[in-house]
Amino acid sequence: MRRTGFQWVALALLMLTLQACQRPGPGPGPDSDTAAASAPAGAADDSPGALMAQVFAGWKADAPHAVDMPAEPGSPEKTSRVLVSPMQVIALDADHRALVVAGPLDGGRGEPVDGHATGASVSVYGFERRDGRWFATFARPALTWTGFFGTPGELKQQALAPGRVALSIENGSCWQGFCGSWVEVFGVTAAGVQPLFNERIATSAAGAVEGCSEWLEGKKADAAEASLTADNCFDIQGTWRFEAATGTGWPDAVLTFTGTEAAQEPPGAPLTRRTIDEQRVLRHDGTTYRPLHGRNPTHDI
Repeated sequence: MRRTGFQWVALALLMLTLQACQRPGPGPGPDSDTAAASAPAGAADDSPGALMAQVFAGWKADAPHAVDMPAEPGSPEKTSRVLVSPMQVIALDADHRALVVAGPLDGGRGEPVDGHATGASVSVYGFERRDGRWFATFARPALTWTGFFGTPGELKQQALAPGRVALSIENGSCWQGFCGSWVEVFGVTAAGVQPLFNERIATSAAGAVEGCSEWLEGKKADAAEASLTADNCFDIQGTWRFEAATGTGWPDAVLTFTGTEAAQEPPGAPLTRRTIDEQRVLRHDGTTYRPLHGRNPTHDI
């Protein structure tokens, strides 16, 4: 298409205007350079808020703060927006800390996604003290996704050896009378974080099927007994602890289970009550914890 003289003039004026708009403005003055150079690096102390501000630029304790995290395994997305909050600071030794951060999915405008089946992201960030200030050393964002109702559950720390701490995360919930609890444990050092073990520690169907609770207690449940099976009538509770082991440098993990379950042996035989009183021992092999002896008698839900 041929342009008219008027069109060429208009186009030239437009190009001049665009060039003027794209010219850089005056740069920062000497005062700005001095302020940037004098701003101290690293956190002044090892409080949760101070360490959070080092990891997440712009974080404030009194306002929601959403960041991109690796998405939960199985999600069609690569990243998810998470509302992050400090959970605890692990003192590894005099000069090393680990900041534990957790949070639910961001539903928008700082509102959490906190439905029953929605857990939380748990992350760990390392810090080292140099010249009196704390500097970030490693990051494990979205180390795990776990929990319910937008929370990860109960987080605890236990010393395993000098400079080595176990971070455990315990949680549980119920669905239509079926209940379960889990524990996931990580080893934290100045060098980073490694998974140690993940075990189910309790399951119960006592409230799921009519008559199950009474039958497990040895009471008569004739009307409901026909509907009870080894798969839908059980109540098993567990605890776990670390116990010193000789020569490995790592303590054994001991899981203790007690309870009662319905048993049918062979399948189709009349139901019998079986008492559960068992231990499962996990031992570290230099890389991770593996079963040494015993079974986990809890049931799938």
